[in-house]
Amino acid sequence: KKGGVLGDDMGLGKTVQIATTLKGLFDAGNIRKVLIAVPATLKAYWVTELAKWCYDVDNIIQFDNSKKGEREQQIRKIKKHGAILVTSFGMVTTERINLSELRFDIVIVDEGHKAKNINTDLRRNLVELRVKNSRFVLTGTPLQNNLNELWAIFDFVQPKIFGNFP
Repeated sequence: KKGGVLGDDMGLGKTVQIATTLKGLFDAGNIRKVLIAVPATLKAYWVTELAKWCYDVDNIIQFDNSKKGEREQQIRKIKKHGAILVTSFGMVTTERINLSELRFDIVIVDEGHKAKNINTDLRRNLVELRVKNSRFVLTGTPLQNNLNELWAIFDFVQPKIFGNFP
């Protein structure tokens, strides 16, 4: 299990880097289920970019505030066929029970600095997701505001590797 932090200024291509990496991993048969958690305002952007760069991936799903039955149907589809699931931070919390039924190959958190506070529901729900392979954080915001925040980001990406923070 490896993970990483991809941090640079806005507009330098983090989304494209992740999308092309996912395409290669899907093409090689190395992954089937990916969750990408983003601010709600970026969901449509991510789906558009994934469709452009991951054109051979059959299921790119925008998991949102649609009817509960539709979301349950999307979860069943992911379980059966795999997919890239793009959802908002809010839905990670709202649908934590349904999402916890899945075991994702990769979890990616865009604007990952939002998960730096270990006392938030978002952070707890992201950590509780079952992840088979890797966790990645994308950020255009400096991470090193303080040691607690830096530890929180790295602990999400590589759980337990740094032990407990005092």
